[in-house]
Amino acid sequence: MSENVIAASRPVTTANSGSRTLTLSAWSWVGYEATRIPYLVLLKIYIFAPYVSKIMIGDPVLGQTLFARYGFVAGLVGAVTVPFLGASLDRMGPRKPWITACILISLPLLVSLWWAKPDRSGLSVHAVLVIVMALNLLFVYSEILHNAMLGPAVGMSRVGRYSGVSLGVANLVSVAIMTFLLWGFALPGQLHWFGIPDVPLLGFSQASHEMERSIGPLIAALGCVGLLMLLRFTIDAPASGETFLRAIRLGSRDVFALIAGLRKQPNLLKFLIARTFYADGFHTLIIFEGIYASGVMGWHGFKLLSFAVVKIAFAALGGLLAASLNARLGTRRAIIVQISVTVVLLVMVLGTTPDRMIFFWPHDPAAQPLWSGPVFRTVPEIAFMLLSGSMTAFAVASIASGRAMIIQIVPPMRVGSYFGLFGLTASTTVWIAPMLVGILTARFQSQAVGLVPIAVLLTLGAIGMIFVKGGDRLEE
Repeated sequence: MSENVIAASRPVTTANSGSRTLTLSAWSWVGYEATRIPYLVLLKIYIFAPYVSKIMIGDPVLGQTLFARYGFVAGLVGAVTVPFLGASLDRMGPRKPWITACILISLPLLVSLWWAKPDRSGLSVHAVLVIVMALNLLFVYSEILHNAMLGPAVGMSRVGRYSGVSLGVANLVSVAIMTFLLWGFALPGQLHWFGIPDVPLLGFSQASHEMERSIGPLIAALGCVGLLMLLRFTIDAPASGETFLRAIRLGSRDVFALIAGLRKQPNLLKFLIARTFYADGFHTLIIFEGIYASGVMGWHGFKLLSFAVVKIAFAALGGLLAASLNARLGTRRAIIVQISVTVVLLVMVLGTTPDRMIFFWPHDPAAQPLWSGPVFRTVPEIAFMLLSGSMTAFAVASIASGRAMIIQIVPPMRVGSYFGLFGLTASTTVWIAPMLVGILTARFQSQAVGLVPIAVLLTLGAIGMIFVKGGDRLEE
């Protein structure tokens, strides 16, 4: 890479940005994250995808299989293209135009999901899955671009704090949206409590699943708001002057040089290996935590949705926890603490069932409930909720700290390339933990034993981080 390109690609720092401008830039970067994460929470995990699987497809097992197949294709395309995207944009500089392109392409796709009708009179199942696959790919692209803007947007001395704050705020926004959807659309007619409407708002039909179908247009509206904030206030990397085709050609060369050069950068290689272990563990934990809670605790429907709201609330606390630990301990030590606590809490969760708490304290399922409410009525249920929620908080904190760690230890002019490289390694190894979970679950006929590989991967990641250098500077 030529020196003039490197110089032109250096991110904006506090040295050349006013304090007020930098703060406004940081909060607009956070605001965009707050409008981006609801896609993951509402559409991909808790509301729209389960609707497609349970209602449109009608067979949860077949639904999970189809989502996995289409998700594999999207993941494969992302793994192949993301590193080259990051490296090419490192050559060009600004990320805003490409984030704008991702949002504009996603808008009609999101709005079209309104026609994902339960009787399939609108979009077919395969059309919906193709749309979701395309949206997932656009989400990954925009995520890489947004992450690469962290340094210029908030200032290099505050990346750990704002990386955590952004996830905290984003999950709080998701909690607020999901709570509103439950109150205004899911619970009317199902739960007759004071303050809950008698019928769904806006005349929505629960039989036609209009709440679930509205998630796409809702995410589209949020995306427009977030994009406007990002374009107006967020500081971007300066333009390098490279043409599009030349940037792609040189960026592709940079990717292969980056991979080949890892042998000469042992510290980055150690971090890459450690992050691959713990990222695979966390990704698999997210996939199976709802399935585990449903199978072990017997939660379905409203109970599972209530559990999801609690988990997202804890996730918001996790983002704020990351901001505090990064500032007090330094990012690397914060990651080690966060992963270690997550492992301990995961083991405690695996030891909690309707008739036992943390392996050692039995509970009589026929005992008098603690209260007459619809959910979390027994001591084991409350213990499971609090342990699992706390585990989510530390898991989200480690994700936020890991993102900040990348910004702190890689060359600032190559941050997009490294985010792409880490995305590539995550995509190519993401099948390992689910495979181990499936093998052990089938072998021992136990969901708890099946999740043990997650604890092992997280532990290996924490041990690996001990040998990584950098990320120990305390923030302002």
